[in-house]
Amino acid sequence: RRRPRTMPRERSVIIVVLGDFGRSPRMQYHALSLAQDGRNVRVVAYRGSAPARELTDHARISFTAVTSGEHAALRRILPHSVRLAVRALAQALHLFWILCARGARADDVLVQTPPCAPTFTIVGIACALRRMRLIIDWHNLAYTLFAMKYGGERGWMTRILERYERRSGTFWATEHLCVTRAMEDFLRLKWCIRRVRVVRDRAPECFRVAAREAAARGRDAFWRDARVERAMEASRCSRGAGDVVDAYYARRGDRADSREDNLRFVVTSTSWTPDEDFQLLLDAAVEYDARATRLGTKSSSRRAATSKLPPPLAIIVTGKGPQKRMFEDKINAMASTLTHVAFRTVWLEFADYPRALANADVGVSLHASSSGLDLPMKVCDMFGASLPVLALEYDVIRDELVDEGVNGVLFRDAGALADALERCFARPGAEAFTSTLKRGAEASGARTWEDNWRTTAAPAFTVHAA
Repeated sequence: RRRPRTMPRERSVIIVVLGDFGRSPRMQYHALSLAQDGRNVRVVAYRGSAPARELTDHARISFTAVTSGEHAALRRILPHSVRLAVRALAQALHLFWILCARGARADDVLVQTPPCAPTFTIVGIACALRRMRLIIDWHNLAYTLFAMKYGGERGWMTRILERYERRSGTFWATEHLCVTRAMEDFLRLKWCIRRVRVVRDRAPECFRVAAREAAARGRDAFWRDARVERAMEASRCSRGAGDVVDAYYARRGDRADSREDNLRFVVTSTSWTPDEDFQLLLDAAVEYDARATRLGTKSSSRRAATSKLPPPLAIIVTGKGPQKRMFEDKINAMASTLTHVAFRTVWLEFADYPRALANADVGVSLHASSSGLDLPMKVCDMFGASLPVLALEYDVIRDELVDEGVNGVLFRDAGALADALERCFARPGAEAFTSTLKRGAEASGARTWEDNWRTTAAPAFTVHAA
């Protein structure tokens, strides 16, 4: 007698992000790729920024909020070290309850790190109890970020965190993903972690679509869109006299074109954290403005008449983070002294971010890796949108991502960044040089996240599926 066939159980994955999931594009891309691959995905993360609409509308993706452990009253009455302990305890209890008491068991749990505490231990215990596999996605090393943020005076805490991160990550996880070949070597050779896969950051297909749209329609179709113009006005740090961005929007009609106006759009995204030196960009803007002013005052001389004057710059800064208000105050203080540069700090929805990159002239990355092992995803996004990059130099970004003079320019200080801006916009041959960089950026962004995920990340989730 033939036994009735049973339908195979649908596979499922829990994604744990002890942070703002809406500001974690890599984990959003993981979630969407897993769902499109036929898995049910449950995201456990803080309440915060809205993720991409493709995720919130997807039938296979659900969301569960976990406490951040923060409370305004605790900030007033407890010292910082005690608040960290209370926060970790609150997160640990809530996360353990979510994983063990709420919802069905999953096959895999994918955890973003940083942060690693208390995530590794709590998720590891829950996985052991419920027979789930733990997969860690190493974006960076948590202890190096802790050391950068809190400095040498808490060196003993940094050493404890390093031991915790190394031992618990090795003990609990079944599979490991990381973002660079250098990080893979570190995890294998320094921490003796096995089963490490490199899953490089890549821009999803929507960035390529935005680049094609920008090439077909022209940049002003985006920057002069009424919704974008309102966002630009609302994001002004200074409420004083008009600047070069105001002048651009004041020009209307058939002749109102940013190329004719000579305005150049420079875009950078930032989380406003200590691993990005935003002061460097402010200093470079001041230097660029000073050089443009000096050349402008000499424009009547024969020598200056044969030179190309540096065009005005609109520096668009996107993102949210803890240091945003401090730097907005600095921008406001210096705005009245700038005649060729203007800043806008804009928060863009996920759908608008690729279009902003695709309609810019160059992108800037200020990421200074705390570990020296990770790479800024924003650069991959810029390449996906065919946008050349001016990037702060360190070993891994030079060795694995930005090819000097091919898809971008590397710099080490504010003066070098100002030189790079001049090289792209003001020096003889600038237009040809920028066009060369744009072609290189387009080639670097040709491989999308979707293509890369299927060949590098998917095997980590299917290795036990047979």
